[in-house]
Amino acid sequence: VAQAQATLTNARQNAARTRDLRAQGVVSAAALDNAQTQFDAAQAALAAAQAGRQQAALARGHADVLAPFDGWVRATHAELGDLAAPGKPLLTVFSPVRMRATVQVPVSRTDAVRTARDVQVLLPGGQALVPVQRSEMPTADPASQTVEWRFDLPAATLGAAQMQPGTAVRLRFVGDTPQASANGPLSIPVTALLRRGELTAVYAVDGARFVLKAVRVGPTRAERVPVLAGLQPGERIATDAIRAGLAGARPGPQP
Repeated sequence: VAQAQATLTNARQNAARTRDLRAQGVVSAAALDNAQTQFDAAQAALAAAQAGRQQAALARGHADVLAPFDGWVRATHAELGDLAAPGKPLLTVFSPVRMRATVQVPVSRTDAVRTARDVQVLLPGGQALVPVQRSEMPTADPASQTVEWRFDLPAATLGAAQMQPGTAVRLRFVGDTPQASANGPLSIPVTALLRRGELTAVYAVDGARFVLKAVRVGPTRAERVPVLAGLQPGERIATDAIRAGLAGARPGPQP
């Protein structure tokens, strides 16, 4: 481009001098035409050089890989001489100030996570962090029947916590108080609970037979589990869900 600009400057000056000499009758019209032709050719050469520079910059840009944020390289997935292609991973990078905790929640427990009034991320050293934001992925894993939840961690405390990607943490969810009966919180024995994939249920007494009834429960405490929804105080259920599910099982007499 610089060479083309120098050639254009020389051609412009030569054309101007030739035009003045032609006005004085010193040179012929052919000399003026030749000078003008050289000036036009120099202009075309500059335009071509500038287009070539843009094409070269575009081609060079294909060799530059820019990270979407400032951070650290955690892993390199390509070796020297490998052919890069769209979609092929080259590097794994992470930002230490934008970390988050992820957890796979069973589909049957997602309502409890949505309604949890307090969430804490428990680090290996015992420190507890309160997420600044929680988000639920829109789809469930068809194989594990779980939903991924993401909890963005506060940036101010991550430096002191020395967090690294891949660190195993625990999450604590605190929900509302379970339904209460006249004698205290409504709870049932763990053995009365039946879990089948997404289904969490109990066998409730309906006359002389058992019927399966879906319930929503809280965390297990001392071999009992609080019932958040699905049962009313006073309802009779089978304390052994496995035996109640056998063919021909019948409720015993009411005490």
